[in-house]
Amino acid sequence: MPLSDKILLRQLDLELNGGCNYACPMCPQATGREKNFLKKLPFLVFEKILNDAMQYGLETVSLHGSGEPTLNTDMPDFVRSVTARGVRCVSFTNGYRLDEKLARRLIEAGIDTLRISAIGYDRASYAHWMSMDAFEQVRENVRRFVNLNAEMGGKAQIHLHHLITDIARKDEEIALYRRNWGDYTGAMSEIWLMHNWAGSDIELGYHRDAMVATRAVRRSCGRPFSPLLQVRAGGLGGHTGAVVACCMVLGKDTEAVLGHLDTQSIADVVRGGAYENLRAAHRDRRFDDIPYCKDCDQLLDVAEALVWADIPGRTYGQSKIVDGLDHRTFSADPSARLASR
Repeated sequence: MPLSDKILLRQLDLELNGGCNYACPMCPQATGREKNFLKKLPFLVFEKILNDAMQYGLETVSLHGSGEPTLNTDMPDFVRSVTARGVRCVSFTNGYRLDEKLARRLIEAGIDTLRISAIGYDRASYAHWMSMDAFEQVRENVRRFVNLNAEMGGKAQIHLHHLITDIARKDEEIALYRRNWGDYTGAMSEIWLMHNWAGSDIELGYHRDAMVATRAVRRSCGRPFSPLLQVRAGGLGGHTGAVVACCMVLGKDTEAVLGHLDTQSIADVVRGGAYENLRAAHRDRRFDDIPYCKDCDQLLDVAEALVWADIPGRTYGQSKIVDGLDHRTFSADPSARLASR
């Protein structure tokens, strides 16, 4: 089914930098990202993409992909470019470089939400799962940001993003995360089960035998039909601004490229053959036809993927699709509006 003339785009995920200063064992960055994607997104390309997206009802820009955005020293300029257009700006960082100077610049630029990836409920577990002995430093960075935002009258919120590392100790880990991170810093939190990065062979804190047993009843995660574009900083053949299928394809970006926004328009990509092939495979439940989808655990129903949160309005579905994204889709085919939960 061809796409409707009306393209709706609620969220744009734009990666500023493809590299990372951490090598977390649960992340494909630890084994080295594909060279073509270890780039920074040029500001002119960023503005081209943003200007193109504005015509489609853009509401939120999230400055993240899989690399660390604070490695781009011009990050506040990218934030200001978004907020100046009246669009909500979010970013995701490990928080290691979030010193007072950067915190002030981000608050002044008008960032709405800064999410901190903090896997590990104490110093030892953080050092293992985040690959850096920076538990105290990052906690202090988060607490300072909270205080600075209040002092400066900023609108920013800072949210902590945690993962359960041992499912057998889930309740204990939740309590430790809440005490050592949320209570200490004053930031709100969300705690998730781990995922397998589109079937990548990475270190996980627990077995997924129960999930594998549900393989026969896989359903679409909803992402190919959602008004959300995932854009990497790098790309193939010297390009930048590669559109990929979803955030989970880290380590498999080359397989998942659907187009390049440095030279193509958003309409060219979302109406293109590669994107439609992905949607058709999900409509028909031919997940094994897509190499980066076939072993992805986001196709499996997990009743408690989000195990705890104190962030108001947090209503993520089991596959981490924001509630409502699958209700307004790129596809004109009602049968393609596959539920995300």
